[in-house]
Amino acid sequence: MGQYPDGFRGPLIIHHPDDTYLDDYDGDMILTVSDWYHEQSQALVSKMIQPNNTKFEPPKPQSALVNEGSDGHIPIEAGKTYRVRVLNFSALTAAFVLFNALQMQVIMIDGTYVQKQIANQLHLVAAQRYDVLITIGENNLQNYPFLVALDTNTDFTAIHTNPPVAYRTNFTGQLVNDPKGNLKGESMAQEFTPVDDAQLIPFDQQKPFGPVTKQWVLDFDYCRDSNGYPRACFNNHTFIDQRVPTLYSVVSLGANNTQLEAYGQVGAFTIGYNETLEIIINNHDTAIHPFHLHGHQFQIISRPKSDGGMWKDTKLIPATPARRDTIAVFSNSHAVLRILADNPGVFLLHCHIEWHVEMGLTVTLIEAPERLVDYKIPQDHIDICKAQGIPTEGNAAGNDAWFDTEGFVTVNPTSYIG
Repeated sequence: MGQYPDGFRGPLIIHHPDDTYLDDYDGDMILTVSDWYHEQSQALVSKMIQPNNTKFEPPKPQSALVNEGSDGHIPIEAGKTYRVRVLNFSALTAAFVLFNALQMQVIMIDGTYVQKQIANQLHLVAAQRYDVLITIGENNLQNYPFLVALDTNTDFTAIHTNPPVAYRTNFTGQLVNDPKGNLKGESMAQEFTPVDDAQLIPFDQQKPFGPVTKQWVLDFDYCRDSNGYPRACFNNHTFIDQRVPTLYSVVSLGANNTQLEAYGQVGAFTIGYNETLEIIINNHDTAIHPFHLHGHQFQIISRPKSDGGMWKDTKLIPATPARRDTIAVFSNSHAVLRILADNPGVFLLHCHIEWHVEMGLTVTLIEAPERLVDYKIPQDHIDICKAQGIPTEGNAAGNDAWFDTEGFVTVNPTSYIG
């Protein structure tokens, strides 16, 4: 495990055996980014999901937090190379990160090692992670300002925005080599041109998964439920929680666990063990959205820029596609992703803007259901469900017959209790 730089109070990264491919580096630091709101989430969601929210607007953050509210002063030593892990766990916003005087070498995205790539700027949508190396100059009396700019624009790549692109929620920190020196230096950018994560090459140079067995085409847009409340939809359906958790239905329905109608309105889709699934996400919105898949790191087969249009076919397959678990899908454009279904389970695919999760922008992947028949759920899980009156067997309503839809939840609740 790495050693704390003197005075550093953030958590460290535990070195993985695969680190052996890296050049030596001298220390670790972590840079967490999040957005901050002045109200509790329950109140914010309750205001958002109201019929008068005609523009489907999420709450707006008031400020940025870096390293959980620290002053952003991180001690360093001259002549040393540091591994910096940058994490964005905002509820809404993406973030630009740059160290003006220090060039970064990207070595990892979302836990996947990549071949080293020089970068001057990073753009992290909610839930994304980057590991980079930075080397400090030999000057013993220099501090290095760095910038974290929350991306409050719908699409930073758009040149036709009105009003013009603006970045109002910024944070300037300091890599401190001289505590008595200038700690008010600024880090600025004339424009933001971050490294393109879709072009990064995984260190293991894994080839595209294939041949493709199934395609899962997901069209995202905003919608309204039957009560007129604003929702977010995949394929014109918003996610609605059911009485029985999907995993419990899968393990209790036997050979009928491939019947999608058994799961209610959770956007269920099945794929068999070791098959290759291609996931196509069409973003009909004018904003960039971060989509995240549980249980896998997907290959990025295609990710056109803004206004790239909806998917029709994939003309070019990269030889060694980038892999990560959260992808920015640009406005009025699409992404093509692939996974190898070698991890039996029930996994969510959702927008990682938390407000959009609450609006229903989630679907459910049931992977290798044939291997989940009669899987034993831990007893403490069952006990928790029983204590809350949640049934743990049967279809979405707890019915023995998979096709019996009596008791399915078909309308979103109109109040939010958290």
